[in-house]
Amino acid sequence: MPDLTDSKTAAQGCAVFVAAGVASHLVYFIRGNHNKFAHLWVTRALKGIGLLACALLFVTRYNILQTLILTSLFSTSWFTGLYSSIAIYRLWFHPLSKFPGPFWARLSNFYHAYVIRKSDNYLVMQKLHEKYGPIVRTGPSNLSVSDPAAIDIVLSNSSKCVKSPWYERSLPVVNLHTVRDQKTHDARRKVFSMAFSPTALRDYEQRLVKHCDEFSHQMKIRAGKPFDASDWFKFFAFDVMGDIGLGKEFHMMTSETNRWIPELLETSMADVGPTTPLPWIAPILHRLPKAGTKGKQWLEFVGSQVAERVEKQVEKADVLTCLIAAYNKSEKKDVDYQWLRGDTRLTIVGGSDTTAATLTFLFYYLAKDPSQVKKLRAELEPLLNGRTRLEAKDVSKAQHLNGVIQEALRLHPAIPSGFPRVTPDEGITIGDTYIPGDTVVVLPVYAMQRDEDNYQQANEFIPERWYSKPEMIKNRDAFLTWNIGMNGCIGRALAITEMRDLITNFVQNFESVELAPGEDGSRILNETKDHFTLGVKPLNLVFHAKKQ
Repeated sequence: MPDLTDSKTAAQGCAVFVAAGVASHLVYFIRGNHNKFAHLWVTRALKGIGLLACALLFVTRYNILQTLILTSLFSTSWFTGLYSSIAIYRLWFHPLSKFPGPFWARLSNFYHAYVIRKSDNYLVMQKLHEKYGPIVRTGPSNLSVSDPAAIDIVLSNSSKCVKSPWYERSLPVVNLHTVRDQKTHDARRKVFSMAFSPTALRDYEQRLVKHCDEFSHQMKIRAGKPFDASDWFKFFAFDVMGDIGLGKEFHMMTSETNRWIPELLETSMADVGPTTPLPWIAPILHRLPKAGTKGKQWLEFVGSQVAERVEKQVEKADVLTCLIAAYNKSEKKDVDYQWLRGDTRLTIVGGSDTTAATLTFLFYYLAKDPSQVKKLRAELEPLLNGRTRLEAKDVSKAQHLNGVIQEALRLHPAIPSGFPRVTPDEGITIGDTYIPGDTVVVLPVYAMQRDEDNYQQANEFIPERWYSKPEMIKNRDAFLTWNIGMNGCIGRALAITEMRDLITNFVQNFESVELAPGEDGSRILNETKDHFTLGVKPLNLVFHAKKQ
């Protein structure tokens, strides 16, 4: 038996473990996706070190000090070999080594996570594309592609790209948005789509009226006084979502009782932005007792809404009606419950958070440029002709209204950093550029929709570009706010109607809106968080009611 206490022998042992680490990378870790089982590799590493210590304890004749020293040396040597091999491969031999991007991004996704530690990924990606061009290497196997030609190739129904492992971070909870298998997604979407049929939408539109009226009523009470528009649009959107989505009333506009819910949603998503480049970290965090407390509380809240809605009979159908019907027809296994809970969470977030964010930004621009309200009034008053909301036949004529909404969605997409996909084994070609297989590709929506190659005066709010100044749109394919195809936002029509009705109601009841004293909009423009969806900062506005 070799004497491992001898320095020469110990050095040889270290060399063996270094070689073993290199071999582990080249034989195993270089292939496949190991993110999903990250928590298992932590325990396996600890067990391996434990077994090594036991073996060394025997070899050293139970000399504890020597065992500890040798265990540390040999385990460190193995990890040194493993990570040295990984680093060399990623820097010079990786299929993405020729793509431009920050140097440290080549080595590890920790670099990307570090630079977006303030949850500002959408702003970081815009700067990176301005510096490096339309394709940027943002991680060892990650590319950000701001070329609109990539949209169909990466995101369309015919695309061979699949959702990245990032979407598994919420497992075992699964929903229409996070499910990675396309056939399963399409089958679930058929169930979901029944909640957004033309008949269902007409019913929802009628129910929107009372919420728009209540919002105007609350704003008249506050007329002439500053209020936080970010909060109040959340209250409005949650009240609409509760009614249409869950068949219940949250009464956030009239009572403070439930106003903790949007705050919990915001805090529950706080870690999503910075950890987006690290899909392997979620399985680990989910198993730490004190990690993700707010996220667990949010899921408990969602679970309570599911339990309440399953037991309740509603007079009018809501979004969950078809989902509960599907659940009741299922075997009611855990996976069936996870689908119901997941899609309920999707309904709550998609029906409130995203709409509220868009309305906040939209009214910022109305306050910043008073002429926009005047244009809306000049257009809407003849179309309304005394009615409280536009009829279907008049919607297409409300060009400036539609342009205002479209422009807000362009400048501030609700999911600003895009939808990560993995390329197929054979890779894809965008323009003249070949992108290898097993590459995570993201199309940065915010950066793409503010690119001068796609829009003239791309950072300016110009609603006319969508109707009377079409020359200001250089590439219509560059609009990706709603995603496309079967993965497109299923609630798009309802969200647009909700915004259209609220703006129309505002024009009828208020003379103008302005930024409150001391407010310049810098917080929502520069500090809004990217939690995959947006965490909008406060915006203080003042509404001025019409004189009776």
